[in-house]
Amino acid sequence: MKIRPPKSLFFKLTSFYALIFGIAFILVFSSTYFMVKQELMGLVDEDLLEDVLDISTVYKEKGLRGLQAYMSQEALDDGPEEKCFLIFNNSGSLIFSTDLDAWGTIPMISSHDNEGNSPLFTTISLSKRPSVRARIMGFWLKDLFIEVGVPIEWNDLVLERIERAFIVGAIFTMFFAIITGLTMTKKTLSKLREIDEVARRIADSKDLGQRVPLKGSGDELDHLATTFNLMLGRLEAFVKELSDMLDNAAHDFKTPLARIRAMAETSLSSHNLEQVTGTLVEIMNESDRFLSILNAIMDISEARTGLLDLKIEAISVGEIMAELEAAFSGVARRKEIQMDFFYPDQNICVRGDRSRLLQALLNILDNALKFTPKGGKVTVRVWTENDKVSITISDTGPGIKEDALPRIFDRFFREDEARSSEGRGIGLSLAKALIEAQGGSIRVDSVIGKGTVFNVEMPRTDKKQV
Repeated sequence: MKIRPPKSLFFKLTSFYALIFGIAFILVFSSTYFMVKQELMGLVDEDLLEDVLDISTVYKEKGLRGLQAYMSQEALDDGPEEKCFLIFNNSGSLIFSTDLDAWGTIPMISSHDNEGNSPLFTTISLSKRPSVRARIMGFWLKDLFIEVGVPIEWNDLVLERIERAFIVGAIFTMFFAIITGLTMTKKTLSKLREIDEVARRIADSKDLGQRVPLKGSGDELDHLATTFNLMLGRLEAFVKELSDMLDNAAHDFKTPLARIRAMAETSLSSHNLEQVTGTLVEIMNESDRFLSILNAIMDISEARTGLLDLKIEAISVGEIMAELEAAFSGVARRKEIQMDFFYPDQNICVRGDRSRLLQALLNILDNALKFTPKGGKVTVRVWTENDKVSITISDTGPGIKEDALPRIFDRFFREDEARSSEGRGIGLSLAKALIEAQGGSIRVDSVIGKGTVFNVEMPRTDKKQV
């Protein structure tokens, strides 16, 4: 078996489990030992207390001489080694005792301060038999102090056997504790080792598609593995999104960058100040468009990976609709497009980021107006269903081909026949990413020659709930 350093978690957990078992065993033994000891001593004390009544009765009926005779006979019957009696006068002098050859000297355990009180008990070691302990009871009988003693060898023998059992039990318990600790630690750390192995494989191979296998135990380690897999999933999505963004940027930024470079080269070769100034203005405009696309791509990536900074609040749908209408009413009039808004309940609220939701809806509505022909119609409707608020933006444009619908929200995707060459094909992708980042959803239905309907669903809320 591999020897692990003391600082390892394996060693620490095993020691911890063994320590817990050891402490539990000691507590159980200590409480059992104490209870048995108290119970045995209680039985001895009960036997001694029975002598108090007998001695008091004999002394009352027969006096001191009769009491001495009674004590001598009792000691003889039980055996001089098994019981002894002593009588002290009120000055503490011993005036009578049974055979003490097996006992040695027994002191008086009381004084006049205890006179009239209940019997006293103490435990002593016999001077003649140091290995034997005795229980001594003493009580006052008028002006006499009586002591009765009995050895408690049997008690000590029982306790000694319990102690031996404890030693044997402690050995087996510690052995069992170590084995159990090793087993439990191995089981506990196995999942951590699997997580560590997956992390190392990912570090070595850079393959983020690997996952920690789940055992379905439902314990904390299984939850940890699930969380680790979720983290890997998020990380994999982030890396994929970053890779896609770079691929798309490398492909789609070539044209505007080439155009900017061409205009700059033209300006360098021109001596016409007015022409150079016009070219520089075009370069600035193209740079602004380029920067706008770059910002949109970054927003999409952050939204899809959960890194977008959102200010979640209760948003009045009525206010959003009013802003959309104000933003595009002039455009609709110039293109001679009928634009209608229907939102009967002004107090409907959704949960989300106000500026990001407005940005997404502006992109969708701009897309609808852009591809709706003169004399066409764009309609925006709002209605509620359970805990959702639906916002539909429909147009009477050319529609989208069925095979293009699944890709309509892809970044930089443009459907040739249904859409003109205007735009960069990024507005709908950004709208979808922003809406889903706020807990909403978006879908599209379209019929060629009749138009397209975008349906946005957002979680409904109350201003007091956010």
